Amino acid sequence: MRNPAGTATTAAALALGSIILASASTPAAAQNLSQGDYEQCSVYDRDGEFAGYDSVCLERKRTALLRLQDRQQRYQPAPASSSIYCPQWANLGAGYPTTWRSDGSLPPVSTAYDAPVDGNPCVPNQVIYTRGLP
Repeated sequence: MRNPAGTATTAAALALGSIILASASTPAAAQNLSQGDYEQCSVYDRDGEFAGYDSVCLERKRTALLRLQDRQQRYQPAPASSSIYCPQWANLGAGYPTTWRSDGSLPPVSTAYDAPVDGNPCVPNQVIYTRGLP
């Protein structure tokens, strides 16, 4: 049999936990945790009944989500039109490993660029001509 006083204590702890979670000072963009995130941060008592959520676990999930959103905003992938091969004059077709923007903006993420300054993304196509065996 369960202790009725224990039920009241558990209910009070759940209410306090929900108030703390509601008053957390994290940005609104970080509040979209999935149901799986909450399930991973669930805490159960000895009887196997739900007792609440681990606030440290939820905060780590929110921080990881914010970090992911920040990376997605900061680094945009190269446009689909960049599937052209690097020209032969760009490092013999291999392209340049990085490029600098003259306006200070970040270039799109790519493996090669066709110029060291204000270059466009391109696909490395280094063709090396060898003599071979006679």
